[in-house]
Amino acid sequence: MARGWMRCGVLCLGVVMVLAAAVCTPALAAGEMGQNKFKVGDVAPDFTVTDLAGKQVKLSAFTGQQKVVLLNFWGLRCGACLEEIPYLEEIHKKFAGKGLVVLGVDTDGVDSQTVIDTMKEMNVTVTYAILTDPDFKVTDTYTNFLVPLTIVIDRKGVIQYIHTGFEKGREKEYEDAVKKVLGS
Repeated sequence: MARGWMRCGVLCLGVVMVLAAAVCTPALAAGEMGQNKFKVGDVAPDFTVTDLAGKQVKLSAFTGQQKVVLLNFWGLRCGACLEEIPYLEEIHKKFAGKGLVVLGVDTDGVDSQTVIDTMKEMNVTVTYAILTDPDFKVTDTYTNFLVPLTIVIDRKGVIQYIHTGFEKGREKEYEDAVKKVLGS
């Protein structure tokens, strides 16, 4: 009987290790296992959430303003997400005057003040909009909780670029995707 439980324990441990590997390597898990909820050419689902200042932000409002949106899902405890933020900030500053809006959606399910306080503690500063999703409505719609997830949406609300994960050296790829969609 004890051997049976031992085999079951070893098998369960193996399954847990495989699942943990998939979660710990989001780029591999999403990119190679096809876990993105959307593909290029899909219409981006609309949403309304609150930014850190308490202002309501509606995705479709940017379509009406003829803006390109770089939508980034990230988490406070995600090392790759935090490493990616300075590159997103650079893209925001470089292309905001050309019709780009960068929206960062925090996927931790916490309130605005927690995000503000944690970003301050971690010395993370951005000038683009950070949105909170305490009920995971937007996060559940767009992600499989594999972050960071970066999506570029064109002026008509159609997804033109999707990338899960962040690998140093690929930041130029984001900029190229934005340039292509902006037409610059």
